[in-house]
Amino acid sequence: MNKFAVECIDITKQYGYLYALRKLNINIEIGEIVGILGHNGAGKSTFLKIIGTHLSPTAGSLNILGNDVKKVRSKVRRSIGFVGHTSFMYDELTSEENLRFYGKMFSIYGESLEKKIDQVLDQVDIDKYRYVAIKKLSHGLRKRADLARIFLHSPEILILDEPFSGLDQTVVETLVDLLKKQSGVTSLLSSHSFELMEGFCSRMLTFREGLVVNDTKSD
Repeated sequence: MNKFAVECIDITKQYGYLYALRKLNINIEIGEIVGILGHNGAGKSTFLKIIGTHLSPTAGSLNILGNDVKKVRSKVRRSIGFVGHTSFMYDELTSEENLRFYGKMFSIYGESLEKKIDQVLDQVDIDKYRYVAIKKLSHGLRKRADLARIFLHSPEILILDEPFSGLDQTVVETLVDLLKKQSGVTSLLSSHSFELMEGFCSRMLTFREGLVVNDTKSD
């Protein structure tokens, strides 16, 4: 069995003369919860988008769960759940309708899909809002709906870019508890706040100018 969920070999991302990432060599083990720290422009979001297959590196190799992303990108995407700065949920649709749409994208149909929708809505505690249009939900509830979306196809890797931004402490604690319960799942989360991440991340990577300047594992 492959030990690593993510293997980055000399990953570089360049925009003209500017480097967003510079020859990163990072291995992330299966089941790790990794906090990605750094100021704006440090390379956090670029790194997560590349891991999530939403952006291709300029140079270098990326393996996800032992698969070369260049060769089997579509297969790799099915093993990843990605939440970015903006929601992927359609504003005019309800949470339930969005989940039904995304479930079919991952080839989940019929009774299996309906049971899975019930499960994830209960998991993120928004079942009572299932018939409410996404545009009418608060920021915190929209974030929970996005989490329901990524839990829907039971991904092996979760990627969350600034998941706690704009949320009150109660919602943050709820999301942290949810992530802690994802046994065996590899999670990568970005944030500006070391204090927020250190309580539950098993490893912290600090980015600066496209480089990892600190790599710390908890005891």
